[in-house]
Amino acid sequence: MCWPRRCSTDAGPRRLRPKGPAAPRPFGPALNFLYGYNLIRAMIKLLLTLLLAPMLVYAQAGDEKDLVFAGQSYPLTLEVKAKSDGQVTYEGRFSEMPDKDYDVILLQGLMPEPDIRLDLLGKGRSFFAADVEYRQTGFRRFPNGRFWARYKAPSTTRQPVKILVTDLGLKNSQRLVIYATDLLTEGELREREAPVEVSTSAYVPEPDLFVPATAPFKLYRRADWQAQPPKEPFTRHAPYYFTLHHTQAHYPKNFDDAVVEMQFIQDFHQNGRGWNDIAYHFLIDPAGNVFEGRPINVLGAHVKNRNTGNVGISIMGNYHAPAHDKFTSLTQDSFVAVGRYVKDTYEINISSFYAHRELGNTDCPGDDLYAKMSSLRGLVYAPQQPRPVEVPAAPVTLPAEPQAESLRQLLYYLETR
Repeated sequence: MCWPRRCSTDAGPRRLRPKGPAAPRPFGPALNFLYGYNLIRAMIKLLLTLLLAPMLVYAQAGDEKDLVFAGQSYPLTLEVKAKSDGQVTYEGRFSEMPDKDYDVILLQGLMPEPDIRLDLLGKGRSFFAADVEYRQTGFRRFPNGRFWARYKAPSTTRQPVKILVTDLGLKNSQRLVIYATDLLTEGELREREAPVEVSTSAYVPEPDLFVPATAPFKLYRRADWQAQPPKEPFTRHAPYYFTLHHTQAHYPKNFDDAVVEMQFIQDFHQNGRGWNDIAYHFLIDPAGNVFEGRPINVLGAHVKNRNTGNVGISIMGNYHAPAHDKFTSLTQDSFVAVGRYVKDTYEINISSFYAHRELGNTDCPGDDLYAKMSSLRGLVYAPQQPRPVEVPAAPVTLPAEPQAESLRQLLYYLETR
């Protein structure tokens, strides 16, 4: 049997390497160094790939749902069963590892009954470390069940999070719905980089900041839905583009429900997020009612780092899987009317009408609504027939002679009485 390189396949004599010291190899030490260096680089690259692969998966989550729970999608529905008072009735699994540092967590959703407590736990930093309970620093529940909650971690972290629900006297089981979560840092709980010096006198926005009464669509003003005043004076801006959003939350059933949703969104934005006012300039409900948010000529807070000159129009509801709320024809008609007004008033080109996801890392306005962007652009920018000009009718006047004759007849009648 012959092994490769150990013997010859012919009958000739084998050539043996002469004994003695090996011939020196030129550049031997340098080649050995390079070989070792490249091997170390390859090992480091492989190690980093293995470590960072999960983080690349987590980074795909959109802005509205920074907490990612395996096998679950938003809105999260938690089955909360009535148990004895003070007993934990729901304990979820830990989330995936977040892709950003945070020390503040915001939740908002629907809590049908108030007799529960919602807690968040941060996972211990090691196998032996205990889980950390996050302190609740804000909570508001509206009579219709809409709620928001804010929690503070002891320090900046990227630890996974678990949701706990405690029974505080539930009479019946309920479904707790969480529409969205947000991971923030304490410094992000404000709209401005620095506080603005505010006058002690009541702030009254200038009338020219608002949509005029002659706008070609019905608008429910801030007073109609009992809006709270801004926390600080508005900052004026000049619109030159506009953006479509969805609220990714409650789908109002009627006008009164939509009014409460407007009040909730403003409260969440002002007191939960620490913003100056409701983020959007217009909001539209499923019945096509258009609500005034911020005045159109002031800075909004609806696209991160892209608000100057940007008019935000948000559709109430969630137009993303698995919610799939219905985008009604009434809502579409109202959006088109508002969009036409904005583009005509501020001479905005079709290329400056965006969906939120085209400006940031987010699913907004949802896959269902985003699929309609092409048709919405066509409707908003379709050529319009000029509106007919109404000419007031001229007053009817009689020629001078008939007028004189009528006057003579009247005098004759009076004299003969």
